[in-house]
Amino acid sequence: MKFLILCASSFICASLINTKANAVDFSFLWRKINDYQVINTESGKYKVEIDKDVNLKNLPMNTDLKMLDGDITKYATQLCNVNFKNNLRPKICEVFVQPDPSGLLVGYATLSQRQDATLETTIETNPAKGGLGCWIGGKLTNDDIPENSKDKFDIAKDFSTSIAYSAWEKSPGNWMVSSNIDDNSGAVGVWYVKKSGNKLRINQERWNYCYSSDKIYIDEIFYHLATMTLDDN
Repeated sequence: MKFLILCASSFICASLINTKANAVDFSFLWRKINDYQVINTESGKYKVEIDKDVNLKNLPMNTDLKMLDGDITKYATQLCNVNFKNNLRPKICEVFVQPDPSGLLVGYATLSQRQDATLETTIETNPAKGGLGCWIGGKLTNDDIPENSKDKFDIAKDFSTSIAYSAWEKSPGNWMVSSNIDDNSGAVGVWYVKKSGNKLRINQERWNYCYSSDKIYIDEIFYHLATMTLDDN
């Protein structure tokens, strides 16, 4: 099937012991408690935190993850687009996963915070249910924030928003999708995106281009897997 995309633990050990001896360095304990590591990427230094609530043995193993021998940290750098020199490197990037193989969308969703906030997905559909393949993504906006406001969309916070798209079916099962809805030649649709705590919900409006049957309604929950934060220190 052809598919073309046109678019764009909360415990802190911070006590300082004031003695005549040298100060005690507790940084190793902080790293152990919070289970993060600092890595150097082509785009800069990032702090990577892997969510302990996710069973890493049950993650969807796509080709890219297999090529990385299942290394989630390396895969996060790839999903967050920091594995190459990038002038538009994200300040923060969050990776979510939907691991249930019986779901309608299986794979990964990535939120990135650059000058704008964006959603990208690396997902598979269920061929037994008429899955055609799927990609969902685009710029995230908040209608409550004025366009010229200094306040920006913040992916680190809970939010509820939507992404509009245009889609053309060149031939049965062969969709072209764009987040630019100014072109009126395509059918317009909407994806709803909601983040609440460690969950990311993605569901459709009236229709979707990911399945051949119009009786399929997509409403999936992705769970937080990893966070990459730019380390300017």
